[in-house]
Amino acid sequence: MTINNIEIENVRGIELLRIPDKILKNRPNILVAANGFGKTSIAVAFKSIASQTSLKLHDEARHLHSATKPAKISLDIADKGLTKKLYVTEAAHSNEIRKNLDIHVIGDMRRIKASARNMGGFPRASAKQVIDPIVICNKPNEVANPYKVSATKQAFGNRGRLLQNLDNALFASPQFIMRSTEFMEAITPLIKERRWTKIETIQATISAHSGDNAEAISAATADIEQILTEADFKLAVQIIVDTSDQDKNTAFLSLWQLVFLVRENLAQLNGYLEWLRYKEIKKSLKTHVADLNSSWKDANVKETKGKLVVELPDPSHISNGQRDILLLVAMFHVAKHQLTKEKAILIIDEVFDYLDDANLTVAQYYITELIEDYKRQGRAIYPIILTHLNPAFFKNYVFSNQNVIYLDKNHSFDSCDAMKKLISARNDESVGEEIKNNISKYFVHYHTDKFDFSADLQTISGTRSSWGKHGKFQAFTEEEFNKYKNNQPYDPLAICAITRRTIEMLAYRQIEHLPGANGFFNVKKTSQKLDWASQRGAIVPETHYLLRVIFDDGLHWNLGRDNTIPIVAKLGNSIIKKLIVELVSPLLPMGNAP
Repeated sequence: MTINNIEIENVRGIELLRIPDKILKNRPNILVAANGFGKTSIAVAFKSIASQTSLKLHDEARHLHSATKPAKISLDIADKGLTKKLYVTEAAHSNEIRKNLDIHVIGDMRRIKASARNMGGFPRASAKQVIDPIVICNKPNEVANPYKVSATKQAFGNRGRLLQNLDNALFASPQFIMRSTEFMEAITPLIKERRWTKIETIQATISAHSGDNAEAISAATADIEQILTEADFKLAVQIIVDTSDQDKNTAFLSLWQLVFLVRENLAQLNGYLEWLRYKEIKKSLKTHVADLNSSWKDANVKETKGKLVVELPDPSHISNGQRDILLLVAMFHVAKHQLTKEKAILIIDEVFDYLDDANLTVAQYYITELIEDYKRQGRAIYPIILTHLNPAFFKNYVFSNQNVIYLDKNHSFDSCDAMKKLISARNDESVGEEIKNNISKYFVHYHTDKFDFSADLQTISGTRSSWGKHGKFQAFTEEEFNKYKNNQPYDPLAICAITRRTIEMLAYRQIEHLPGANGFFNVKKTSQKLDWASQRGAIVPETHYLLRVIFDDGLHWNLGRDNTIPIVAKLGNSIIKKLIVELVSPLLPMGNAP
């Protein structure tokens, strides 16, 4: 199943947000946008419906704090060629999303604790960062196992040997235990007489068959297939198949055992499975926390006041990275306990953005581990990571199958195909070295030579050969710069080109009177050109080095990787735009290109 066409209305900073992209199951879905876009508003929107029958917002979480602007969330789920739209509004019992999907949101749990002391009659305020103990779940009562295999086999009849011992086949399976809440919800309706009679009829067919065990099962196979066309039976048997090594026929026999048991011991079996699930979560939590305890102050897993909690050390006693990873691990286990449905959305906000390299890798490991758990259990999880870090340029995003979605697409700010093909030709093995050198020498770097290689450009399909004449490409970039400056749709790659060219020109003009100044053009990279000029007396502002983050991304284009969206996000930053405009504008008097 795929989720797409998410729409959020009137939640915090969002008036209307549409995310048409596909959110894929059991894969990291990384939603990228600059700070200030509204990523946390997305998290707040989903948190407001995570455990509610409708969309419930506090006044401060409403768009413009206005109660007159009704909030709404919708999304499409597409499965097996069919698409269904799910809605939730502020109307009571409107949460269709929660009926189909579990939802959990992980955010920053740190808070600032303020205190004041009286010092000689004068109050002195102070503040420190604290992390409250994290409650993973309530501790259930330990319940005895009500299942007795011998009694169950005796009740089944003369084919009792066909039944597996569920203590080994299911109750020892972590996968089944983690889905036991969902399983008990599926199996409970089957104790009703009409459904139980259907199960008993198949059991009677097997018991009465005169052949051997294999023949008895074969005689009932058609009836088992028929009963599994009904949703209640199908879900229960499928959970057994997904979480054990049983085929459908064997799983049906296990279902018979469990329904037989539930008819007499529903509460006790519920309690026993809840206890096993709690132990599984506690075991996993203790293992993961122990793995991370590496400082002189350790995190502790405790059972206190009827709850399982993680107590973290004072934030001043551990590193920021260790603190953030411990928080993430604890919150993953909260999610493991709360997410009981077959399908779940997990949103992670403000966690990945500030991790160092090593801990970012560790965080990805834990997400991958969670996804693998869901796969082993036959379930689907949709992890959504909200971040301002672009995975295309941060090498420590190493998920092998990540689904990257750029929220701020700015479709009106896209480079023309001719520009994309021109820049990508620099990395195209089919393009001759002389043409590549000319593109680099005259278009993406500064040079004083006159040139004309328009005939050569005709060999690169899709480019504008006229750019090969001296001044034509510079005129194009100047025109696009004026659009950028005046808040009109512009070509981002052209802005990258004119920015780099201007920076190099300003450095060269300071040393052009020196002997050997033309050696500047033999230096390959912009930063090295600037260093070369600085060593000969040029004054290069630090901002010229900083702007490399813009033109380096754009001018190393690859048609297999669309850089436009992250480049536009940077160019749209008000401070970066101010730097570029103040850099280029003075050099364009009367519309002349630099």
